[in-house]
Amino acid sequence: MRTLLINPPYAFSEIPIMPMSIAYIAGVLEHNGNEVQILDLLVSKYSKEKIKRRLEEYQPDIVGVTSVTMNYPVASDILNYCKIVSEDIITVIGGPHVTFCPVETLNEAPWIDIVVRGEGEQTMLDIVSGEKLDDIDGIAFRADGIRLTSERSLIQDLDELPLPARHLFPLSRYHALDVHASVIAGRGCPFNCIFCVGSKMGGRRARYRNPKLVVDEIEQALAYGFREVNFEDDLLTLNHKHVYAICDEIIARGLKFNWSVFSRADTVNLELLRRMKEAGCTWMLYGVESGNQQILNTVKKKITLEKIREGVRLGKEAGINVLASFIIGLPGETKETLKETDRFAQELEASYGFNVLSPFPGTEVREKAEEYGIEILTNDWSKYDANRAVTRTEGAGPKEINEILHQYYKRIKLLFSEIEKADKADLIQAMKPRKDSTLAWALLQGDVIENLGGVETMGDPIESLASRIAEIVPYPHHQVSESIKRWVEEGLLKYNLKGEHLVWRWS
Repeated sequence: MRTLLINPPYAFSEIPIMPMSIAYIAGVLEHNGNEVQILDLLVSKYSKEKIKRRLEEYQPDIVGVTSVTMNYPVASDILNYCKIVSEDIITVIGGPHVTFCPVETLNEAPWIDIVVRGEGEQTMLDIVSGEKLDDIDGIAFRADGIRLTSERSLIQDLDELPLPARHLFPLSRYHALDVHASVIAGRGCPFNCIFCVGSKMGGRRARYRNPKLVVDEIEQALAYGFREVNFEDDLLTLNHKHVYAICDEIIARGLKFNWSVFSRADTVNLELLRRMKEAGCTWMLYGVESGNQQILNTVKKKITLEKIREGVRLGKEAGINVLASFIIGLPGETKETLKETDRFAQELEASYGFNVLSPFPGTEVREKAEEYGIEILTNDWSKYDANRAVTRTEGAGPKEINEILHQYYKRIKLLFSEIEKADKADLIQAMKPRKDSTLAWALLQGDVIENLGGVETMGDPIESLASRIAEIVPYPHHQVSESIKRWVEEGLLKYNLKGEHLVWRWS
């Protein structure tokens, strides 16, 4: 059967990243001889006409969509439209949100045929292969009511997975955004923080891929033009032996690239961090969550403020940039604890960011909200973006949370202003790709290049294109010109001659 996998749009406050869930599923389907395409609606303008055109051209038997909580409404709407175009299409949805509310999903969305729960690679392969639904573990579907099959066992040998099908994505668009490539070295997390579903999705026991295969995937990503890599593992630094082996393999192959990692401050030491730095690690994100020890205890973080300080210090001593990630609005939050967290974040003397608690389906904080003193203010999933308050505690609500966020954003704005005023060339240069990325995001979200039509060239084709674009988007002409020139030189933008006009496109 022909399968179309759709990457739904997502209201990002940051630059979007290629979803590895779809990439791995597509890789498995291709590896087993199945025909599959990907429609990426994240890095282009979302329109139902675009969906209809692809459905009519490709004629898929199955359409699968992945989603997280915040973009579940639009993912569901996409499948609804697919059914309108052709009621014979089998519609499938997966991801963490529907994994933990499959019955609710099918009840509220009669246009969805199958919900995939948990890891989706083998499950989707079984569906596409035409297996009887009753015999497929890890799904929910309708049959005289709603039926849930047995839980699917986690993939024990991750080395059996083929490389992800990055080639099915519009790579030039991701390169214009200057984003990193995501790589997974293992799955699973032994911790059970109440605000996270990581251990429920990936298991409490960590599973690891062969380091050589991990670096094979890195080489694939670099060959596709990505310049940086991020390890998406919930906790890469849990197994030091595994990290050392990956670093050794990177060094042995002579690969030169920057990479980043998610970590906990209590799972590192200086020797490990120095080896990571030698292998190209430039950034690491610590999930700190709060500057109040009692809150850390309540959310089962199982870490101390002193361990966090030590982990940050070690990262900086090893020469790795540290980003401390906080969640505000956790159980027990008050105006005073918010101030404690704000002070603690600044005292770390590292980069830091604030997210707002979103009680996603499947999290303990949602399932036991009353027990934890959390009032859930809305079930409008589109508001679960971790940038706004959707809960309140007895001591802190939206007003108090917004005050802390306002102070944080004010400091960030001042920091960037000081960098530009100081004319610090190295920092300004480091910020430049980000400026290119925001312009690229504006062009991609509006399908600006696609809608230009023929561009009359008056001498330099690049300047002709830049002049047209500068009339449409609110960016200085010189910035547009510099970005366009870079994208053309890198082969991301190309044109065809049509009469006396140039028709530009993303390659």
